[in-house]
Amino acid sequence: MNEVHLKWIIPPTDFEYHPEAYNVAGTIKGKGTVPSLMLFSHIDTEAENYFGKFENPYQSTIHDGKIIGLGASDDKGGVAMMLYAVKTLLKYVPQLPYDLCVMSILGKHGGGFGTLSALMKGYTGENSIYLHPAETGHGFAEIKNISLGVVDLDISVKGKPGKLHDDLSEGVNAAVLISYLVTYLEKYNQQMRDKNRFDFGSFKGEPSFILNVGTIEAKGGYGGINQRAKCCVRIRFYKPLTIEGVVEDLSKYLKECCEKEGKVNFADVIIERGSFRATPAQVETEDPFVQLIEKKITDVTGIHQFIHQYHGGSDIRLPMLYGKSHCVGIGPACALPQQNSGQMEWISIDDYINGVKILASILFEYCNFDQK
Repeated sequence: MNEVHLKWIIPPTDFEYHPEAYNVAGTIKGKGTVPSLMLFSHIDTEAENYFGKFENPYQSTIHDGKIIGLGASDDKGGVAMMLYAVKTLLKYVPQLPYDLCVMSILGKHGGGFGTLSALMKGYTGENSIYLHPAETGHGFAEIKNISLGVVDLDISVKGKPGKLHDDLSEGVNAAVLISYLVTYLEKYNQQMRDKNRFDFGSFKGEPSFILNVGTIEAKGGYGGINQRAKCCVRIRFYKPLTIEGVVEDLSKYLKECCEKEGKVNFADVIIERGSFRATPAQVETEDPFVQLIEKKITDVTGIHQFIHQYHGGSDIRLPMLYGKSHCVGIGPACALPQQNSGQMEWISIDDYINGVKILASILFEYCNFDQK
């Protein structure tokens, strides 16, 4: 591959990226008669003990039509599918009519270590495919073309100490106050879900807003008055909502609830940015590039009905937002168990083989691709 450095693009304002991250990226120069194309997948996995303790989590096994092992579905299957398909393409078409950028990147933490860092260095394509097994289990029936916005918030509240560590005659326990705030957040979630719904695609009519309260923390001993308590909140949303608008609206709602109920002093509530945020992005289902991908999936698998899946903060948003690329995610059927489940992740062998065929077929067909 010949390394090509394009002009740096402006770093994003909604995401912390890592400019010195090490990734493997390169561009195979073509004739330039067809729009450029980028393929990318991530090589890193979850931690060794993420799913549980195994004698050798890195050892792969084959059982019941599945490849089982750490990273099988997240995302070694995507990396292998990408590399085999490109190898097959170049065997039969050594001189491509388009520039082909291939990236094996670090993808955890929302792509900041990998995808975004590579984009900031100019690696991109007018169209791009994210190769990642479908964690929903839908396999190639799932077309990832919608990425929800995400904002994480740490919402905390201050309590008040009493004369003694457990004296509530004058003290106020922050653990009790945070429970009121969680109730307000649940009401806000329902209100926003009723108000915001998809008006397109496979999920037309369904809510496009999700607020989930995760960890709730209150530090104090047995019977002690917690002087501060915190809940971690993740909000996923879609256009026309924005990160700034969602945070401002939620803050206003909590203030109104506190003043109306009189149980929490809003002046004691602290809303801080959490660990992750992302801007929503989408490539239209009717886009010629999406249609090409669906056609090739149908040719290989016979699938005709597709689910145009939305994901919260998916890596597909990064090429769209910062690489000016129409990006779509596809991948084989797989399973990614819950943390500490004691189960290992797997990928379907038949779907994986079909994945190589599908991607190679897309790359061949793309030689005659017309963006119009």
